[in-house]
Order: sequence, then C-alpha cells, then structure tokens
Amino acid sequence: MDKKELIAQYFTKKLSQEAKKEFDHYMITDSEFAKEVNFQKNIKAVIEKEERDAIKSQLQTFEKEQNASSFNYKKLAAAATIVVLLGLSSFWYFNKTIDNEKLYAEYFEAYRNVEQPIVRSETKTDLKTKAFTAYETKNYTEALEYFDMLLKENYSETIAFYKANTLLKLNKTNEAVAVFKANLKTTDSLDDKNNWYLALAHLRLNNIEEAKRILNTLNTSSGFKNEQVKRLLKQLD
Repeated sequence: MDKKELIAQYFTKKLSQEAKKEFDHYMITDSEFAKEVNFQKNIKAVIEKEERDAIKSQLQTFEKEQNASSFNYKKLAAAATIVVLLGLSSFWYFNKTIDNEKLYAEYFEAYRNVEQPIVRSETKTDLKTKAFTAYETKNYTEALEYFDMLLKENYSETIAFYKANTLLKLNKTNEAVAVFKANLKTTDSLDDKNNWYLALAHLRLNNIEEAKRILNTLNTSSGFKNEQVKRLLKQLD
C-alpha cells in the first residue's frame, strides 16, 4: 500500500492487520514516514483542541443565556448541532487526504523511457544505460543513484525530469516538487510534462489550489494529456 494512504487510513482507523504491520515497520525504519505521521498528529491535535475550545465557549454562552431566561429547547438543539459540525471537521480533513491520494494514484504513471531505449540483447554498461535499465525495471532506488551520478557529471533537464519521476515513485514528493520547479526555470521542451507531474505532486501533498492553478495553465497553453487535465480539474472543483 502507498505510504500516504497508509497514513490516511491510520488516522481514520481503517488499517487492516496486514496494513498495520506495514505501518509499524515504516515507523521504525523510515524517518521521513515517521516525521509525516507525527506532523499530521500535531495537526489533528490542534484541530481537536480548537474544536474543544469552540464547543466549550459556545456551551458557556448558551448556559449564560439560559440562566438569564427560561429554558430554550431550540438553543439546546443549536448547541448540539455545533458540537456535531465541529466534530466532523477533523473527520473531513483526513478523509479528504484519502480522496486526494486516490486521485493521485488514478492519474500518476511514471513517464515512459523515451530517452534511452533499452535493447535487452545489448550489454552496454555506461551509466546512462544503467540508469534507464533500473528505471524501466522499476528498481527506482538504484535508478535514483544513477540519475544523481549523471547529473553530477553533466546537468540535463531531461535526466532531472526522470529523476523527479523516480522520486515520486519512491514517495519523496517534496524532493520531486523541487526538481520539477527547477526544471521549469529553464527553457526546455519538457515544460508541459514537468507541469503535469508537478500538479500531481501538489495534489498528493494536498496543495489543491496550486495543483488547480498548474492544471489550468496546462489546459489553456498545452495539449499534453488534455483529456486527463480537464477531467481532473472537474474532479477537484
């Protein structure tokens, strides 16, 4: 299961026993995963505290009004409604995270290798061939190492683009965003592709307005993945 969805299901108490084991494993072995869980725990704690404070304040107001006048069932019902609505806010937040993760999974597919076609019968051992062989065979950890080596030798927007795709596959979304943004500062023919994957990365990070802004730019200035862009924009509205 994807790490982001694991986290979302943890907070909505939907983890299966198998998923719980996977979650516990990542908490021990993956520092970034544990950091993200703790970050969302802090957000949840803040939301819950604000809810409690708001409920307490509202109930105190109703109590004062009731002490000053006769008992009012309508006011009591209104107070109960506020309690329910505030209690739903954190539930909405974490379920929205799940929805965005599902959308991301629906649209994300690592960009195919058109830079260095791999011929299985050949035995080339140059760094670029090794990088794209690892990429094509979904050995993304190894591919990332090779892409980094290539970029140190000679920076290439195309190699950086594939590196960013690799980072997305490795759930290193913030790092991927930084690479896509750097690429967009150059004059490169991959701008529409960088923008598409950058929009998906922002979707995964729940930066919905930024994702929509980029998608709208694509919708008006590029034909790349035109149908998917239009459909995703509708789903985000």
